[in-house]
Amino acid sequence: MTSFHLLETILYDPKEGFFLLDYHCERMINSAKALGEFFATDPEKFLRDLIPTHSEISNKLDVAIKNLGRNIRQRIRVLLDFDGAISIQSSQLLSETNDFSDSSIIVVLDTEATNSDNPFLHHKTTERAVYNDARDRLKLGPIGPPGTTSGPYDVILYNQNNEIMETSIANIAVEIVDPESGKLEWITPPLSSGLLCGTMRRYLLEKGELREGIIKVDDLKKAALEGRKIKCFNSVRKEYPVTLQL
Repeated sequence: MTSFHLLETILYDPKEGFFLLDYHCERMINSAKALGEFFATDPEKFLRDLIPTHSEISNKLDVAIKNLGRNIRQRIRVLLDFDGAISIQSSQLLSETNDFSDSSIIVVLDTEATNSDNPFLHHKTTERAVYNDARDRLKLGPIGPPGTTSGPYDVILYNQNNEIMETSIANIAVEIVDPESGKLEWITPPLSSGLLCGTMRRYLLEKGELREGIIKVDDLKKAALEGRKIKCFNSVRKEYPVTLQL
């Protein structure tokens, strides 16, 4: 059995249900198909019989939220191993709103490039060595609510081509001036730069609120120096502004 699991982290809100559930199920199923060939004990059986369906994941989620109560806002972790077993962990989200909306959240650039050829960058799993190493290099503490640390909250990774990738917990977008129109646009790195296809990222792209484009490290620094906005986003905390510490 492998030492890691496929993972989805899902927001449950009593008023709205499971946020972006279809995207989460689709991503987990696609990752199971992509990685099962290499990591399943019996790849043929796993790919044929053991990958859960959308309805199977949904049914297990529906049962899991009853532990804390359907009226409780929750952060749900869905884990899938390569023998087809699903486990679910839930924790209460105390805030009824986005507690990441404070622009005082500080992020820093990594001090080393990350190899964008790492296949784990494109799948959400419990194998987080790349992200943990980046946090360790910057001496960042454990991930928790904002305001629980006196230093920077998160680290921005970049690849061997000096292209911005993502942070250790979120995708990222930067206000960039469009050379043709002269207007500001929200640009988020393309998957080819080496990053997770986040469900919130997909949602914002499909709504037309973001556009993909390569963001160089110097582009990010220039945006920060010129006072242009930078934001991060994931499907639990949604969108939140950040400040780059230079």
